[in-house]
Amino acid sequence: MNNPSYIPQRRTWNLEYRDTVRLLQEKLWLFARINSKLRDNIRDISRFMITTPELIEIDLAEFSETYQQKFIDPDLDQYCANFIELLVPVLEVFVKEVDYGAYGFKFCFRYHQQIINLNKTVYAVNPKR
Repeated sequence: MNNPSYIPQRRTWNLEYRDTVRLLQEKLWLFARINSKLRDNIRDISRFMITTPELIEIDLAEFSETYQQKFIDPDLDQYCANFIELLVPVLEVFVKEVDYGAYGFKFCFRYHQQIINLNKTVYAVNPKR
């Protein structure tokens, strides 16, 4: 069909989040491997960050003892909030790549016996930038 006025329709299906969890997992692991401060202090990346359809689980006990004492122990709540902000650029790219306008991510931080649950909405195009 060679009609010059024909405009292809946008795809009529949308990816469901559960279909993209593996992609997000790989992006987050790659980010941790590229970031030398994380890479050099995480014992086992596959246990450190686990992405499921329900949430992103981060086990802070996988960091080295020295890292825990220096960065996590002084203020666990603030560390968790800052860690989410560190991941925001990766999440923005992911949200844009899977063609979502925005997505609300749930985080579960585990640190020995403590659990902190936080939420973060990420937009494909951040209005601050």
